[in-house]
Amino acid sequence: MYLSSLILKNFRSFGSSYHEIKFNKGLTVLVGENDSGKSAILDAIRIVLGTTDFHWYRINEADFHEENTSLEIKIICKFTDLSSLESAAFLEYLTYEKDANGDITPSLYLHWSCRYIQSFKPPRPVTSLTTGKGGDGPVLSPESRETLRVTYLRALRDAYSDMQSGKNSRLSQVIQNVSDINKGEDDFKDDTKLSELSLIGIFNLSNKLLDEYPALQKVKEQMTDILKNQMLLDGDSLATRFEVTGSDVTDLKKLASLLEKLDLTIDRDATSLKGVPGLGTSNIMSMACELLLRRSSQDACQLLLIEEPEAHIHAQRQMKLVKSLQAASEGNSQQIILTTHSPLLASAIKLQNIILIKNGKSYPLSKDDTNLDSEDYIFLERYLDSTKANLFFARNVIIVEGPGEALLLPTISKLLNKDFIDFGVSLVDVRSTGLRRYSRIFQRKSANNPEEWLNVKVACITDRDIMPDCAPAICLNKDYKLDGTNWPKQGSRRWRAECEFNESENDEHIKKIEEKANGQLVKTFVANHWTLEYDLAYYGLTDTVMRNTLIGALVKVSYAKENWERYEKEIVKKLEDKSKIEEKASCFYSFFAKGITSKAEFAQQLALEIEKTFSGDVEKLESLLPPYIVESITYVTKE
Repeated sequence: MYLSSLILKNFRSFGSSYHEIKFNKGLTVLVGENDSGKSAILDAIRIVLGTTDFHWYRINEADFHEENTSLEIKIICKFTDLSSLESAAFLEYLTYEKDANGDITPSLYLHWSCRYIQSFKPPRPVTSLTTGKGGDGPVLSPESRETLRVTYLRALRDAYSDMQSGKNSRLSQVIQNVSDINKGEDDFKDDTKLSELSLIGIFNLSNKLLDEYPALQKVKEQMTDILKNQMLLDGDSLATRFEVTGSDVTDLKKLASLLEKLDLTIDRDATSLKGVPGLGTSNIMSMACELLLRRSSQDACQLLLIEEPEAHIHAQRQMKLVKSLQAASEGNSQQIILTTHSPLLASAIKLQNIILIKNGKSYPLSKDDTNLDSEDYIFLERYLDSTKANLFFARNVIIVEGPGEALLLPTISKLLNKDFIDFGVSLVDVRSTGLRRYSRIFQRKSANNPEEWLNVKVACITDRDIMPDCAPAICLNKDYKLDGTNWPKQGSRRWRAECEFNESENDEHIKKIEEKANGQLVKTFVANHWTLEYDLAYYGLTDTVMRNTLIGALVKVSYAKENWERYEKEIVKKLEDKSKIEEKASCFYSFFAKGITSKAEFAQQLALEIEKTFSGDVEKLESLLPPYIVESITYVTKE
């Protein structure tokens, strides 16, 4: 059996309408901003089911939506896929309903509710737990409830202390539940080997040896002698003996007492580590311990909750950790639900195992919930790396198709007082492929109601890819004529020019580009003329300051330092010889078209130049930039 869904109402960020979160049989990863509701989901589960460390959670005013204690919190857990043994164990609490195939199958519903009773002094929360689909079933017995406890690893816990000895230590609790941990003989006999003793046998033997230790016997006799000869009256009868504490307790207490003496630490003889384990190593040791407990458990619920497992763990270990967690959940033998803020972990998780949490709502990224198709999932699982995975944690996203936009736009946004960092915007460079695929991550399937849309604005920036009529001759081949009479046939070339489009054909071309990604809050911004570099020149070369900035950046990444001044003059003269702005911009773009200049290096240098030149002059800079660039930045930074 596994926890297939959780329904929340009036709990923290989840409001007055019922909201359902559906989980996978194996691994489910909750991603999103801080305070989006990820921790609330894990807390709701452990409040209803309880945890194996028996930590008690006290409901307070902050757990009620908007701290309104007049509301009633509702949490519903649904378990499905019960085995025959599990169905027998929960027989009186089951609900029978049709599954997706039309077959009648059993489900276990748990309805937990909480009201804040103001008539009590002081006011206090009162909870109830019932079963049945409508919550009208019998109350779950204490024995049945115990089998549903989950293992919970909280964020930033003191994992080192969890692995140390002490009364009721977490390590001793885990080891006690490992199968066959107490296998062996409980009583030591003359022919018994030490290796044949159980842990209880070791406890009993150590007590027996302590009780019979010759030196202690001699001390006992000396104590009796002092009492008899120096402190007691004639005729008084008093003798002493040592008694080992715990000799007469139950076997369970003997076992706990023995295991509470254990620490789990690093074997310094077998590793290079010489000091105390660090926070990261302690964290993964703690998780290994909990995985051992789940593996050894015979409980009906095999659910492991982990909050931010990446805490204190370096990048390579994070990747190894998530790989092992995915392996542990495969075959559906172990259900794991975890939260993370790590793009590295998110990039290594299968996309269909991720649920994006935003503003108290959940958005599964499974095949049944997004506009992605099967090929999209294969593509994204291969190319969605840790750099791109930051889109899962962003308020809004801007997707670009090349290094030029990726390097230049963050600086432009800052100079326009719309800094991506301040607005929580993630920029993702998909490198000329996959813009449509990445954008559809944010589009919900059958979400006709705007309230069901994922509340993340996504701006997709792409080239128009139509040359001005003068560009083939300037950028590609000086022998090409402006009227196109000696251009190669369209079928044999990858470019097209303005003269090959009438107004309606141009509109249709733009529409086709936009339709590849547009939908819901995803909006495509197409270059106003051709490409980013061309459009920068088209709008900027008419202004002397921007012209000098553009040419300065171009020269610095195209020629050696000692030649900058000479080539800058040559380029200025070359541009002045052109009468039309299309010719000037094409001449400027020819450096990129002919492979003289790297677009990435130019963008990086231009970012430095415009920051130095236009810092503090927002209106001037905005008027000299391609409109589609300004509009896309405004879209993802506007409330």
